[in-house]
This record gives sequence, C-alpha cells and structure tokens, in this order.
Amino acid sequence: MTHRRVVPLFFAWLAAALSLAVLAGPASAAYDPGDPEQKAEYDATFALGVEAYEYGFPLLDMDRTFKISTSINWPNGRGAGPVNLFSHFRKLADAKDRTVVLPNSDTLYSMAWLDLRKGPMVIHTKKGTKRYHVLELLDPWTENFANIGSPRGARPDGNYLVVKKNWKGKVPKGLKLIRSPHDRIWIIGRTLVFSKKDLPNVYKVQNTFRIVPLKKWNPKRPYAYRYPKPAKVDQTRNEHYIPGTGPGEDPASYFDGLGALLKRFTPPARDRAILDEMKATLGIGPGLTPVADGELSDPQLAALRDVVTGAPARMQSGLLSTYFAEFDSHNGWLVARTGTYGTDYKRRAQIARFGLGAPLPNVAVYPVALMDRNKSPLTGAKRYVVHFDPDQAKPPVKFFWSLTLYDNDSFFVDNPIDRYLVNDRSKLKYNEDGSLDIYVQPNQPTDPDQVSNWLPSPAGDAAQPAFRLTMRLYGLSAAGIKGLIDGTGWQGPSILPCGPGNQTTSGIPCAAE
Repeated sequence: MTHRRVVPLFFAWLAAALSLAVLAGPASAAYDPGDPEQKAEYDATFALGVEAYEYGFPLLDMDRTFKISTSINWPNGRGAGPVNLFSHFRKLADAKDRTVVLPNSDTLYSMAWLDLRKGPMVIHTKKGTKRYHVLELLDPWTENFANIGSPRGARPDGNYLVVKKNWKGKVPKGLKLIRSPHDRIWIIGRTLVFSKKDLPNVYKVQNTFRIVPLKKWNPKRPYAYRYPKPAKVDQTRNEHYIPGTGPGEDPASYFDGLGALLKRFTPPARDRAILDEMKATLGIGPGLTPVADGELSDPQLAALRDVVTGAPARMQSGLLSTYFAEFDSHNGWLVARTGTYGTDYKRRAQIARFGLGAPLPNVAVYPVALMDRNKSPLTGAKRYVVHFDPDQAKPPVKFFWSLTLYDNDSFFVDNPIDRYLVNDRSKLKYNEDGSLDIYVQPNQPTDPDQVSNWLPSPAGDAAQPAFRLTMRLYGLSAAGIKGLIDGTGWQGPSILPCGPGNQTTSGIPCAAE
C-alpha cells in the first residue's frame, strides 16, 4: 500500500486530467530532431518505448509498493508490515484522514505480502464465517490468480498450502494446494462493515485470518503460531520510487529497472512476442541494462526519456479517451474488466496506474463517473440527482453495493453529517414507482424526508471539476458481469444536473432548497 492510493482502489485519477495533454520530457542534448534520420529513429523508438513502458509498469509499481509496505518491522494497522504477516485496518476513514486515497467505508482491509523463497506458507481462514470476506491473491504482474472466501468462484474457507510454481513437496493432510505463479504474493483481504458500531465484529473475523510457515503449522491448533515481535518496533516507512522517476534519476533508467524485475519474475510464455521485439530493437529484457551499458543512441535515449516523463499525462489521456468512447453504452460510467489481462498490456497498465490491486469481476466491479449525463465535469457549483430507474434501483448483487463520492484529491468530503457514501445498508427512501434518487449537492435538502438520500458534495467553482463518483458492486452473477461490461445489462444510474424549476432536464425533481 502507498500514500498515493489504497487497494483495491479503482481508477483514482485526478479529475484535472480532463485538461491534460501528452507532455514530452527533456530530450537528449545530442539528439537533433531536425535530422530526418535521427527523427525517424526517435519516432520508432518512442512507439516501441510506449509499449515497453506499459508492459512493465504493473511489475515495477507492484515492486515499489512491496518495498514501501514491507519497510517497517511490525504491522501499522494501515496495511503495512513485515512479510508473511497480516496488517489489518482497524478503523474507517473519514474526511480528516489524508493518509491514503480512495478510502473504502464498505470493508476493512487486511493486507499481507507472502515471500515463498524460504518455503511454503499456510493460509488459514475460519470455516463457517458468515460475514462477507475475501482474501485476494495477486502475483507481481497484478494478476488475481486466486481468491479465498465468500465470492462466487472463490475457494471456500479452510487451510491452504501456498507454494511456488515448481514446488515438488508433499501436501500434508488437511491442506489444499494453491500453486502461485511466483514466490511473491500480495494478499488484499476485505471484510464487510455495516457501521462503526459493527467494527468489533469485523475485528473478530479479521483475527481469524492467519499466515503460518508450513514447518510451524499445527492443524489442531491453527492459532498457536505467533510471528516473532521485534525487540524494537520501527514503523517508519521508507519511500521508494519506480526506476527513472526518483529525484535526479535518468528517466530512461526505468527500462534498466524493468530488466532487473523481468529476471526476478519470469514473464509468462504468452509475452514472448513483445519480449523478443524489445530485446531485438532496444536491448530491453530480463537482466539487461541497455541504458547503463551505453548501448543506445542519442535519439533512442531521447525517445525513452520522453516516454517515461510523459507517461502519467499520456495514461490519463488514454483512459479518458476510453471513458468517452464507452460513455453512452455505459450511461456515463467507466467500466472495465479487471484482475486478469492476458496480452492486453495497455489495460493492465491503466488499471495498475489508477487502481492497483483491482480484483476479478466475480469479486467486485467498480464503475466510475467523472461527468454528468450531459458530458459535463462534476462540479460543486451544481446540484445533481443520481437517478436509478425502477429496474436499476436495486443493483443485481449478491452481497452489497455502494455509491461513494470523492473530491478532486481522491479523499472524502468534509460535511456536517459525516456521510461519504450511500449503500444498501443506508436507510434510503425509494419513490412510489420503485425508483431511487440520490441528491448530490453541497447543501442539505430543506425537506427532512430527502435528507436520508443526500450525498454531500464539495462547494466549488463551476470552472473546476470538483468530485467524482465510484460504485462498488460485490457479488454480480456471471450474466450480470457480462451485461454490465458489454453494456447490454444493468447499468449505473443517470447523473442528472438540476436546472430551472428545481428539476432535471428529464423532469426528475431535485432536492428542496
């Protein structure tokens, strides 16, 4: 976990990205763009460099997150701690909490990193746990390769032996095997919270999650092992940077860092085509350091530097283009299939950049909206009705759903009633026809009957995008997932701005002022 975002966090880009253009970084002083041959070499390198950057970004960002998260020697209650030990979140965020972005008030997280190099580990979850919970297992490439707990398709609670891909030992009786693609795993646990008063009950479930070395495992006493606490607790987390992005670093060194991690975490066979092209053209590959070795020409170095320095704006712009392209088919929401990516490296990089740790759709889907139905940015200078038609008002989920509002910096908005989301556990009032209206506006409705459906937004200037909305949908069926993603099934509610006559252009009444 990082100060930049929390997982599973999904699509946490700044709304200011709406106005960003692709920015070019500093070119090499020796590169002459006026020379046709050099310019052609630059252009060819830049095009492949973008592909290489997107291919490697999830791997490098996961490694950065691992180093920051495990740089303390005892769990801090905010997701960080030593390897092979859970760090449980113990409180829900509020508007004063500026530690992590995209805070979640539906679940409490339980984070852990497994290091299998010293041997297999046992994961224990208590059978018979009725409260919604899931342990999501991610490999270094951000692939969600296994889940344990409540979701459809997840492995049932119990005892699991987690081993490296080529492990050849014998599985002890009572343990079920999970074979990991790599020797490093990120576990993101989520446990449902009903309210602040419910937190002690959540702690009880979190405390049943265990990670035990196989050599210390006692099937009759699953809670006997205790991770050794250090004599001196140090919870000062060290900052780490993706290679090429740290202070004073050559941006092109990103690709040398990629070479080191490609050697550490062997790419799957399906990646052979892009790996062969990167190696043959630019000398980028497992264990290779073309920048440090001085193997690249000045135009090539200039192009790779520009690829790295321009990446944040380029990725934001690309994701925004996707949003616009699918806006109408998803009723103004951006929806993506996450958790597994095949050779869709662009989509994998976008999800890693804006929602590192996103799970498979059978665990959850997170639609996001930056604009109202008229394709205007959401701003605190306007009032909105988020309208669920009668057939939309109860999203087709098995477990729970929510609608959360975040400000332009990805945090909760301070408001007099400390309400940051509405969900299926809220005391919402439905209309007589079964539809549902959520009133998104800075000021509290004057009609007391509408206050329960009020989601406070930040007051702001109409010229500045001020907030965005995120839905969380836990427990969609296979058909529900397909229909949501391809636009043929249930879709998110309409976000309608209020106009003259205290109603939307669709005639939906707005909240009383």
